[in-house]
Amino acid sequence: MENQITQTAKRRNPNQARARDKLELIYEASIRILNKQGLEGLTTNRIAEVAGISIGTLYQYFSNKQEILNALGQREIQATISKITELFFQPSDEVDQLRLLVRACLNAFDGRHQVRKILLELALAQHGLNNLNQSVSQISTLISSPIAAQFFKNVRALTEMDFLILSAAVTGAIRSALARDPAILATPEFEDKIVLLIRSYVAALAEPGGVTGSPQSAH
Repeated sequence: MENQITQTAKRRNPNQARARDKLELIYEASIRILNKQGLEGLTTNRIAEVAGISIGTLYQYFSNKQEILNALGQREIQATISKITELFFQPSDEVDQLRLLVRACLNAFDGRHQVRKILLELALAQHGLNNLNQSVSQISTLISSPIAAQFFKNVRALTEMDFLILSAAVTGAIRSALARDPAILATPEFEDKIVLLIRSYVAALAEPGGVTGSPQSAH
């Protein structure tokens, strides 16, 4: 996936530590504003004020607030993929590992789910499911790998189709929760239900015939 963050921060390449620090100030200030005041409260002047930098400095990195929002969304996608990748290949108890993977998906933006809701709505309005599909493609490479066979006992490595179904189910549940009340994502019950959803599907794969068996003809 092409790095949208470096594309967006086009006026100055954040190679130096000071430049990277400025970007982090801008990102964190934007997240804080979105979390407390919503999209209506987000302006470049307000971002610069909260970040403790001049508006001129902000414009060295971003032309407008839309570029900042795009970069925030892409930044979180990459952070979530990195976390999932790390957990996926990390030796762990089967149950704990699954729960940690679910938790990594649910705890985007350090649990500030109002921010996640805003950015998800914007991304869907502008790009449809393109960004999500790119993320699914990267993660499904892991799910479909031979090491995935060790993730659940007595189950073959999940196929790309398996992951497509699971991803659609989990993503749909998250979107519904965000639409109703973003705080739902922080509840233990929601985490439990997502874990149950995944484990139930995967457990069915372990059954003789499972969900991959051919349907019986009705007579």
